[in-house]
Amino acid sequence: MAKHTEPGEFTDSELHSSRIDQHKAQIDVLKHVATLDTAVLLVVVAMVEKVFKTPHAQVWIGAAVLCLLTSLLGSGLSYLSLRGAFPRKGARRFNSQDRREHMGFMLTTFLGFLFGIFSIAIFFALNWSF
Repeated sequence: MAKHTEPGEFTDSELHSSRIDQHKAQIDVLKHVATLDTAVLLVVVAMVEKVFKTPHAQVWIGAAVLCLLTSLLGSGLSYLSLRGAFPRKGARRFNSQDRREHMGFMLTTFLGFLFGIFSIAIFFALNWSF
C-alpha cells in the first residue's frame, strides 16, 4: 500500500519523478525553440528575396541570422548539458558551476531567438515604410 504524505511533503520517488519531468520539459522547450529558429531562418531567407526588390537596411537580416544561429547553438549546448545530467543510475547531478553554464546556454537560446525576431521586425518595418 502506498504511503500517504501530509500536504507539502514529497517522497524520494516523487522528487525523482519530478526531476525527470523537469528535464523532459526543458528538452521539449529546447527542441521547439530550435525548430522555430530553423523555420524562421528558412522563411526569412526565402521571403526577403521574393517580397522586396531592393531591400534597405539588410544589416538587420544579417543580425537576425546571427542571432538565430546563436540561439540554435545555445539550444544544442543546453540540450547536451541536460542529457549529461539526466536522472539515471550513475549520472551525476548538476553542481553550481554546471547550473550556471546550463542557465547561460538557456539564456543564450532565448535571447538569441528574441533578438533575431526583433531584428526581422525592424527590417520589415524599415522596408515597408519606403
